[in-house]
Amino acid sequence: MIPRKYKELLQTVGAYADKLGIKAWVVGGAVRDFYLGRDTQDLDLTFEGSPESVAGFCVKKWGGEKRKFSQFNTYRVTLQNGLKLDLVQARKEYYARPGALPEVTPSTIKDDLFRRDFTANAWALSISAKSFGQSYDPFGAQKAIDKGIIKILHEKSFSDDPTRLYRAARFAGRFGWTIERTTARLMQDASREEYPLVLSRERVRQEFVKVLEEKKLQEVFALLEKYELLQFIYPGLKWNGALLKAKSVEAKIGICACLLGPSGSEFLLHLHLGKETMHELLGAWTVFDGQKSPTSPLTPLQEEILRAVCPGLKHTALKPCFVKGRELRELGLSGRKISMAIDRFCKLQWQGRIANREQALEFLER
Repeated sequence: MIPRKYKELLQTVGAYADKLGIKAWVVGGAVRDFYLGRDTQDLDLTFEGSPESVAGFCVKKWGGEKRKFSQFNTYRVTLQNGLKLDLVQARKEYYARPGALPEVTPSTIKDDLFRRDFTANAWALSISAKSFGQSYDPFGAQKAIDKGIIKILHEKSFSDDPTRLYRAARFAGRFGWTIERTTARLMQDASREEYPLVLSRERVRQEFVKVLEEKKLQEVFALLEKYELLQFIYPGLKWNGALLKAKSVEAKIGICACLLGPSGSEFLLHLHLGKETMHELLGAWTVFDGQKSPTSPLTPLQEEILRAVCPGLKHTALKPCFVKGRELRELGLSGRKISMAIDRFCKLQWQGRIANREQALEFLER
């Protein structure tokens, strides 16, 4: 089942793990994608022992860089060819409270698979030399994939980690799968009991970004609306076809902000975005919310957002205001009168009543 393009790399990693005396597997979403014949650039590797030496070996062998997540003894290796390897030690997880990051202890591959989000992702293939490619499927991953169902492994799954609610919608929408009856009921219960509220804003943002990265975005949104999960990202958030007109995640976030109207700026602030991105998206929202042309040139991202939410808008509406403050000062205006006049011209330009600088100057003379 392991595709040829990954076989040599995984055999090499497995052979090195054998030298260290530790068992090794490729697990989770990678195995699911192998089975479905889908390409992936992310491989999850699990070891019954510390992966530290293996991570260093991978970088030395193929080049790239590694990053350690010390809390979980996990390593992310990004190879020079772009392939990402997540190397973890097989472990058990314990959640001290709902939504908290787990406390972990080393364990077996079976325990490690049991901590996964859904049965379809609880599948492992050995990469050790003597058993390379051998399947280990204790929870029925292959059966779940064949039936096309999303099913959690235990009833506390959503309580332990409410981000799984959003993952359920993403995977079901992406693959066109059905959410299994008990899992669907527990999703409804989790929404009603407001489990996602225990998540930090950073974790909510991360899940929202992953949603916006999905190719079948409308299907994912439909499931998030069905289970009333969008409200925990931000109240009033809902699907709009304008999202299909954007390519980047940033543009989609900006479109959502505009469609939320006056509360769009608060929505952006709640997401805790980077300073530059926040400034750019707030700029697009300000133009849309004020329904007036900008006073300075828009960035390509801002134009993409505004054209998506205002498809019938004239090209000149997104140009900087044709009238400048110095021209108003030459006419004897000052202070607040200048800002009020600029505001008036921006609105006229947005409405298409002023289409060029010549018309603006004629209007000014009148």
